[in-house]
Amino acid sequence: MDFIYMSQTPILERLMEDLRKIEEALAQLEAEKRSIDNEYSAILSEENKIIEEMRLCRDQYKYTQLEMRFNSVSRRRKEIETRKAEVERKIRGYNEEKNKIQMRIEYLKPKSH
Repeated sequence: MDFIYMSQTPILERLMEDLRKIEEALAQLEAEKRSIDNEYSAILSEENKIIEEMRLCRDQYKYTQLEMRFNSVSRRRKEIETRKAEVERKIRGYNEEKNKIQMRIEYLKPKSH
């Protein structure tokens, strides 16, 4: 009976190491996501401000300038949205992998009777 547990120990250790690495990667991705969220919030605020200025603008020249600024900001916002979606996708993937590993660890752990 002890032999089975002995043979599973290296597997269990490897799984624990994998779990630790995934948790580190998840922490890094979560920090990156917070940073992207802050950046996204700022750019969205800037975009809304420009839209409001455009709405109130009566001068055609100024409106054209605002429109160019808006296009630039909007393009940046879309780039940030893409990065945000990519990071969120990675986080979901890592969470799924983490859950699988945790289930395997739980399964392989010796049961105390």
